[in-house]
Amino acid sequence: MSNSSKAMTTIANEIELEPLTGAIIDGKPLVSSPWPFLGSVKVKVSVRVGGAETSVADLLAMKPGAVLELDRMVDQPLDVVVDGHVVARGVLVAVGEHFGVRISEVAAGAAGADAAIDIRAS
Repeated sequence: MSNSSKAMTTIANEIELEPLTGAIIDGKPLVSSPWPFLGSVKVKVSVRVGGAETSVADLLAMKPGAVLELDRMVDQPLDVVVDGHVVARGVLVAVGEHFGVRISEVAAGAAGADAAIDIRAS
């Protein structure tokens, strides 16, 4: 049995999400721009929970209820990604009936610095 097959049969524990409260937001904005008209430009934001490596055979063998174990620990923050670049990290929260991400960390280069610092997990 391969490691990925073992991961698919692992018992999964559901986690409770922290509900979003009316917390006061302080600190600097994620991105500040000298060009205010850029504020209306739409970008696609994704949140990376984690990844896994497995074989096609193991994927094809998956059944409802199977669990694919990811490479991210439960207590590690999630990556907030714009155009393939990690711009922030945060914690998964519940916003009513939807998921949300409470930002806990912003990439040092996200505010337009010449040399962006990559905050992705190694």
